[in-house]
Amino acid sequence: MNAPQQIETVQPTPEQLVQLLDLQLASERGKRAGRSRNRAMILVFGLLAIVAAGAVALMIAQQILLDLHERGGGAQRSEMAVPTLEK
Repeated sequence: MNAPQQIETVQPTPEQLVQLLDLQLASERGKRAGRSRNRAMILVFGLLAIVAAGAVALMIAQQILLDLHERGGGAQRSEMAVPTLEK
């Protein structure tokens, strides 16, 4: 009978482990750098969307006020005057 052969595992040297760790860290840094660029772009586009929505809201409010004024629904200047006490 033949004895089962034992498979020897190769233990990496400390230098190999450090090199492997350096490669993994460099890979993670690259991924993080890509994420931070994407995050910055999302923030910029979000801010632009908020500004654009505010501009559209102001234009709509202005149009509503102009329509209201043209229909005569707004208060007249004489109505807006403060009444004075007569002697």
